Amino acid sequence: MTHHDLPADADATACALEPDGLWVRATASRPRRHHDGWLFDLQALDPTRSGRLTAFMSGDFTDQIEQASGILLHEEDLVGDHTVLLTLTVDPLLGLTGRIIGLDRGLMLRAWAERDARVREALDANGLWERQRELPMPRRLRRVFLLEPDDGAPHAIADGLARWHELGMIALIRHRLAFEEPGAVAALHRALDAAEGQWEWGTLDAMIVEPGTGFAFRALSDPGLAQRLCTFPVPILTRRTRSVTLLDGLAFRSFDTAPELAALLIEILHRELREADRPRLEAIARELEPAPTAEDRPADGGALFD
Repeated sequence: MTHHDLPADADATACALEPDGLWVRATASRPRRHHDGWLFDLQALDPTRSGRLTAFMSGDFTDQIEQASGILLHEEDLVGDHTVLLTLTVDPLLGLTGRIIGLDRGLMLRAWAERDARVREALDANGLWERQRELPMPRRLRRVFLLEPDDGAPHAIADGLARWHELGMIALIRHRLAFEEPGAVAALHRALDAAEGQWEWGTLDAMIVEPGTGFAFRALSDPGLAQRLCTFPVPILTRRTRSVTLLDGLAFRSFDTAPELAALLIEILHRELREADRPRLEAIARELEPAPTAEDRPADGGALFD
């Protein structure tokens, strides 16, 4: 949505659709409604630059921010220091005016953090926030439920689990969904229904969430979903997203990288091997193996009679 979403090493072709304008860092004050958008004053953060500029943010651009963030903008969200992309126009009534066509996503991150803090406080007050971390470490990894992005891209955790499944090391149930698309919260609730069904009617040792790459993972901070995740009956392991979500804080374990998550899974498998008492199992297998019948025994020599 903004300049900050582009790769750091993007070339001219990759930047072809970037809006033309001027990026400025300024303090916003006096926000007020104007038609279907917002008007407020901008003061440059550079103390050597004096004067104020009236800035306008259209209703369409406000809608884009609200739809991407899941947050309705209020006056208090607009006050403070921001980095904005402006185009300058001369308005017959307002004079020189800056039209905001891009906005640093720090605004959304701050609003998200405040809302998540309120949800976390409510879960903590009800004794739910620590519920996942109070679960014991899995003693085995035989059946795993994987939530993964439906983006067609390779993901290290999903690929590694799929290989273990092919080798017969684990049973893997894969559930793909679009984390950043409209309807993601409802899709996640359906996925949890399926995972709980696995636990109730069979076995389930862990649920792994691989969100993939992206930015807008607000579905993973939905209050109703967070409550269900807190009370999920088996450990949830996840890789953290670039913007912190409630799932990152409530999960049994959350990791910054896929190799860190994989290391814990490998440790669980090592523990399962240590506790399996393989010599005993091999002795049982030898004892229960049927003795070869006469027809199966190889001949010791030539014919008994010539």
